[in-house]
Amino acid sequence: MKFPSRSSFAAGMSFCLASAPLFSRASATDLDALVRLLVPAYMAQNFAAVCTVQDPQFLSELKGGPAAISAFAEAIKKRVTADLAADEAEKVRVTAADTARQVARHELQLLSRQPAGGPPVSIKTWCDRSAKPFIIEALRRHAEKKQEFEKELEDAKR
Repeated sequence: MKFPSRSSFAAGMSFCLASAPLFSRASATDLDALVRLLVPAYMAQNFAAVCTVQDPQFLSELKGGPAAISAFAEAIKKRVTADLAADEAEKVRVTAADTARQVARHELQLLSRQPAGGPPVSIKTWCDRSAKPFIIEALRRHAEKKQEFEKELEDAKR
């Protein structure tokens, strides 16, 4: 039984972000880099939303449960778009959200195209084996590499 995996997340991200640059270079701010910093937070939020519908106890082991993911995404969104002009902030948020939605749709499409004759893979199984590890890793990575994130953010806003 083949599950959509974290490698498919990476493939989806590569596919969605391959059309760089996304923005004109009217300012010194690297909006493409800001989008890349924001997409994982939106992906975690989208995956949590899909999985919580299937299982209300999804991520209940996290302090705050699925709401913690929304708070995480909101904090990243505010941090990434702070000090941007309103139109630039909106472009970054919309592009990152659209990209994350494309990745989530891609993952769900992979689930719907299961090979004939094989046992079906449920959304709950996908949530437990693919989405949950991605979400936990996104939270862990951000917590452990906060200085690196801040440096990338600073570089993108120069």
